[in-house]
Amino acid sequence: MKYIYSIIAVLAICLITLPSKTQAQCKQFSETEVMPLLGEYIISGRYNTLRLREGEEILIFKTLSKGINYRIVVKCEDSLATNLHYVIKDWEDATLYDNAEHSNSYKWDYSSDKTQRIKINVYVPKSSADGEPLKEGCVTVLTGIKPDM
Repeated sequence: MKYIYSIIAVLAICLITLPSKTQAQCKQFSETEVMPLLGEYIISGRYNTLRLREGEEILIFKTLSKGINYRIVVKCEDSLATNLHYVIKDWEDATLYDNAEHSNSYKWDYSSDKTQRIKINVYVPKSSADGEPLKEGCVTVLTGIKPDM
């Protein structure tokens, strides 16, 4: 009976600590690989980072303020995909930017002429052959603003 309790305790500890280790890996990826891509832009607060598998997608909502220059960076780990696809749309679903039309660029610079809400849809395409395990990795969506000079 002690043996069963020991196994349950170990499994519980693994289930509790695994998500935090995964999140820590994504945070490190964001800070070391993605944040430098902002260049002269400064991070505008929170950023989104999570682990996705091939074939998964996420939808993120952001508010952009009038008169501010933005850089939106969408990047994933190299092990996940080389052709991460994302589309940015306004609230009426008009496409503002589709990275597939711009050589799969990871960044988009935009100056908002009005305060508006946008939707960022990020899709990780499948590259694994049928029957192979799906790849998984960190994906980060980061928004920066250009300081007034």
